[in-house]
Amino acid sequence: MDKAEDSKLVGKFTVPPGRDVYGELTLSGPNTTLYLHNKDEFNALDIPGQYIKGVLNDLTKVSLMRCIALSGLGSATKGEESYHFATVFPHFVVSGSRHLAPDEKSIAEIHFTIDDASTLFYDFDAFGSLIDARPFIETIVKANALPREIETGPDPQILYFTGKREIFSADTILGTISASHNPSHTLGGPNGVRLKNTIFVSIAFKDPLAFEESFGRASTLLRYLGMLVGRPQNLLALNLRMKSDQERPVFLTVYSTMSPKRELSNEENKPHPADVLLDAVRRREEFSRVLTNWLERQEHWNDARLRFFNSFAEQNRYDPDRLIASANMFDILPSSAVPPDVPLSDELKAAKEVSRNAFGCLPTSPERDSVLNVLGRIGKCGLKQKIRYRAQRVANAAGDRFPDLATVTDQAVNCRNFYVHGGERSFDYAATFNIVTFLVDTLEFVFAASDLIEAGWDLKTWSSQGATMTHPFDRFRIDYPRRLQELKTALSAENTSHQR
Repeated sequence: MDKAEDSKLVGKFTVPPGRDVYGELTLSGPNTTLYLHNKDEFNALDIPGQYIKGVLNDLTKVSLMRCIALSGLGSATKGEESYHFATVFPHFVVSGSRHLAPDEKSIAEIHFTIDDASTLFYDFDAFGSLIDARPFIETIVKANALPREIETGPDPQILYFTGKREIFSADTILGTISASHNPSHTLGGPNGVRLKNTIFVSIAFKDPLAFEESFGRASTLLRYLGMLVGRPQNLLALNLRMKSDQERPVFLTVYSTMSPKRELSNEENKPHPADVLLDAVRRREEFSRVLTNWLERQEHWNDARLRFFNSFAEQNRYDPDRLIASANMFDILPSSAVPPDVPLSDELKAAKEVSRNAFGCLPTSPERDSVLNVLGRIGKCGLKQKIRYRAQRVANAAGDRFPDLATVTDQAVNCRNFYVHGGERSFDYAATFNIVTFLVDTLEFVFAASDLIEAGWDLKTWSSQGATMTHPFDRFRIDYPRRLQELKTALSAENTSHQR
């Protein structure tokens, strides 16, 4: 919505029971509100489908989705007159030339812009300027066939866009995903001429979708792109192209009130194009292939990946909870991503069954339930085995880049177990918390890298190239030998102290 935040957008809004009431819509991120007021009573608590539509005074149609009443219906009286009012919070405001109902499957494409787009899609040669424009300037100034003569001088300048708009395109399970240049320019004059570019990321759906599904697909892609560039992305703009029989395409603008914002503390290390995990410009085929394969299993990996992205979004903030979450995300991977269960011998099966029957007959208690839980896990793949399995994927692809990786992941699980269950520590976690951050970084890297490797990422090539260390994974691989030695030193010191 092309309106300044914190400005009041006034219009009429339809609320139960189908009554049009006056409203003031204030766009202010998580503080966005729709203030409704009317002479007669209306219902703002029971909003069908959490959906309110309205028409602003400038005739812009707005559709408010996932609406939550912040207050019940209030009233005020002045003299003999009175009015009723209520405040509503919408999660999304969709604006344009038409309304959009939440369950209406009419969205053909979704387009968005992110703040690190020019780094992620570093198409350096798409725009440029001529070093010596003198041989071409006469032809250029005559191309518009203006009804006047244009004088040229000895120092002309020519700025250009190559005209190649598409950066990449890939057919995926979410739809056709692409990134493209969208330059805009001024016509010129005594103040000069300006050529400005905006890179849009788009998903063209195979069949038209409703809003929630289309936004969910865009959110999945947004998180993936943030992982490639090294930090969560701020969503700068979001537009919908509607299915339409009109000659000109119909676009609607989406304002997301709860769109995540990257914290200022994470702005220090601006991503560098050389550190992006995959090159969409010079290695377009690999970029498209990995993206397609990665998305292919999104449905089954969604829960675990969400845990990863939540942890990855913490960036430079570390605490025990982040370590616990980083370890636990391996526990909810689909069965296809972890080792199969261990087959039990007949003797172990019999002993397990006898023990289960013996404890199952006892009165319910925390101790009895704990033993039954342990018996149920016999033969199941444990957390250490799951993470080791994923780490082996990385070790196989990276050669000798990450020695003793399984040792590090085992220690990460030991640390996780201490923070969850207590007991013995492998070393003093609080006194050497920098090593705990190494364990977190290892878990996150193993999770994401093994996932990308199975999608076709060339880890060995990435791990052998230079880096400016603006991506967390670059910092991890370059600092790995030093931090591994710190871990080994801490473990050795702890063993020595126990022997004494």
